Formats: sequence, C-alpha cells, structure tokens
Amino acid sequence: MSWFYDTPVWITMPLFVGGFVVASCLVVWAMKPVVRRLVRDRDEWDRTLAHVIGTFGLFFGILLALVTVSVYENYAATRAVTVTEAGEVGALVRASTALPDEIGSPIRDELQAYLITVIEGDFVEQREGVLPDGSRAQVDAIEEILHGVEAVTGSEQAEYKQALEAFEAFFDARRDRIDATALALPSLIWVVIWVGAAVNAILIAFISVRSLRLHLLLAGLLAVFIGLVIFTTADMDRPYAGNVSVNAGAYERLYEQVFGPRG
Repeated sequence: MSWFYDTPVWITMPLFVGGFVVASCLVVWAMKPVVRRLVRDRDEWDRTLAHVIGTFGLFFGILLALVTVSVYENYAATRAVTVTEAGEVGALVRASTALPDEIGSPIRDELQAYLITVIEGDFVEQREGVLPDGSRAQVDAIEEILHGVEAVTGSEQAEYKQALEAFEAFFDARRDRIDATALALPSLIWVVIWVGAAVNAILIAFISVRSLRLHLLLAGLLAVFIGLVIFTTADMDRPYAGNVSVNAGAYERLYEQVFGPRG
C-alpha cells in the first residue's frame, strides 16, 4: 500500500471514489434483470427490503463512524506525542544550560544532531512504516554524558537532578513517538469494512426502481459518500504516512528557535 500513501491526494481520491462508484453502478446494472424476475408483490418487496436496508445501514454506519473516530484519535494522539517530545527536547536544552559548560555544551551538540536525525531520518523511515533507529546514537551519547556527571554541592545536585528528569521525560516521549509508527487498523476490520461496502451495494441494487438512470444515480451518490469515508479512513490509518499525516514540523520549529536556520 506504499503507492497509496506516496501518491498525491488529487490522484488517489478520484481514482478510489470513482472506482467505488463504477463498481456500485455495475452491481446495479448486473442485478437489474434478477430483481425484475424476483419481484412479484412490489409492496411486500419494498417493505421487506426497507427493513433490511435500515437495519444494515444502522450497523454499517455505526461501524464506519467508530472506525473513523478511532483512526482520527490515533492521528491526534500521535501528533500530541511529537509535540510533547519536541517540548521535552527544548526542556532538556534549557536544563543543560544550568550545567557546567564542559557538560552542557556536549549535550546541546548531541541534541542538535538528534533533531537533524529525527527530521531527516526518523520521519522518513516512519512514513514507510519502519521503526527508526538512527537517532539512538545521540540518545545513548547524552545518557553517557549525564551518567558521568559528579555533582558535589547542593546546587550542582539540584541542577543535575533537573537535567536527569528532563532526559527521562524526553526518553519516554521519544519511545511513544516511535511506538506510534506501528499504529494501524487490524486487517480483520478492513475485511469487515469491505464486505459491508459490498453488501451495501448489493442491497441498493435490490431496490425495485423502474428507471435504470435514476437507480444508477441513487447508487452512485451513496457510493460517493461511502467511498469518501473509506478513503479518508485509509489515508489517516497510518499516522506518519498519507496526505493527512504527522510531520516533523514541531522539531523543525524547535531547531530554528534554539539553534537557528538549518544550513
């Protein structure tokens, strides 16, 4: 599915929704002769079909709504995690300024390299669904520097404790950001969605409409909406990929604020 997330939305959306509409209209066209042979009592047919479509539409609509909300919540949570990590990096930069220069300066150098690695490496890998590992070197280097600190006076111990707490918060936020790479709907959910869409198209085709053009119009309009909902859900299913995705904007802004424009 990498092609789906790498292709611009102005190409994927018309293709996806258009294909959905065409498939629904083909089902209506193919089922038209069958429906004509089956319908004997139009009133009974319409009454029974209305009950079935109403019941199915209720459950299918609830399913789509829950899935869409779940996907959006994953996206929002992932975006919040990246903003939190960027904030924790900034807090660690500030905490390092209170340490002696021979300790704080190397930490800031590693954080500068970390931000560049995250922007240019981690997010590229996460977009491909790969758990990033490139920025671990800077994290290990910062941890090694902090563990080598020997605080003597009370003020030094307080500043060292603050730096350690900032590092731990940064480390946890980084782990949450990386863990979000694997967020996606289970395959079984997608199977249920596609089966539901197929059943919906068949039930619409069962409606006894004398005019084929009117029937195709009704089926096409409904297919447009359902197709858009499924397309949006699929596009946001992977938080770091797709046209609606979490990017490295928070890290880029932090880098410019702390270290200046990137060369």
